[in-house]
Amino acid sequence: MSNPHEITLAEAITMTHAYANDPQFTGLTRAAMFPANAFTDILSQANCVGIRSYFGLNSSGLLTLVMVGVTENGDELTNGVIMDLALLCPTTCKINSPLM
Repeated sequence: MSNPHEITLAEAITMTHAYANDPQFTGLTRAAMFPANAFTDILSQANCVGIRSYFGLNSSGLLTLVMVGVTENGDELTNGVIMDLALLCPTTCKINSPLM
């Protein structure tokens, strides 16, 4: 693993199962999926070097992610592309994933 943010499947399973099995998160959103173009639209902005994700509640009161581009200095590109409308799990994910 050359990227310092990359983890193993075993580490990912430990983390996602710890969240799913914690009583305070029972019945809440377990994952959020964005199509590739959501990331490319954010990352293609001038001076964008990364994406910051915020936890938020959507109009149905469900946990979601709000994504915004970030510059090398850590400034957010809040006048640019901001993404939400993630496809939330449960309902839009395959339950046969080892991460579930």
